[in-house]
Amino acid sequence: MKKLILLLSFITTSSIAQTNFWEHTNGPPDGNVICLAINNGDIFAGTSDTSRGIFRSTDNGDNWSEINSGLTNTTVFALTINNSDDIFAGTFSGNGGVFRSSNNGSTWSPVGLIGVFIYGLAINDNGDIFAGTFAGVWRSSDNGNTWSQKIIGLTNMDVLDFAFNSSGDIFAGTNGGVFRSSNNGDN
Repeated sequence: MKKLILLLSFITTSSIAQTNFWEHTNGPPDGNVICLAINNGDIFAGTSDTSRGIFRSTDNGDNWSEINSGLTNTTVFALTINNSDDIFAGTFSGNGGVFRSSNNGSTWSPVGLIGVFIYGLAINDNGDIFAGTFAGVWRSSDNGNTWSQKIIGLTNMDVLDFAFNSSGDIFAGTNGGVFRSSNNGDN
């Protein structure tokens, strides 16, 4: 009986050892990837390396190209995409801010919060964009053209990330825990 158990254990262990669960892609080269987004099959990677910025792969990660035209800051901490295929990049350090590309990342334009370090970006079902910063939550209801700060009730202003539930609640992850808003971030 002991030999049978040992044999089964060996077969199971051998099959697992030969299975690759994760496969390393070819890039981005030398990039410390902080965030990812996918748009119509293209993969976008934001890096924290100040000289590298955003990369795009159009072939499932086999090849990567830098796509930084128009970015004034290439330390990218957040990427998100709206229903119109606009891509938003949140940059960090120096002259950080939010940048938008309406041509699949070929060119970028600043759309707000310039000089603010952006930790996280998210878009809800209404198309509102939320930016997490060291100065709390900022919301844009017009595709990033204007922004308003939404901090009523936040006791920790370092907002790092967001999540939305099916009821429309917004959750903000901060250095001081998780905060919830049931009225689109107003408070």
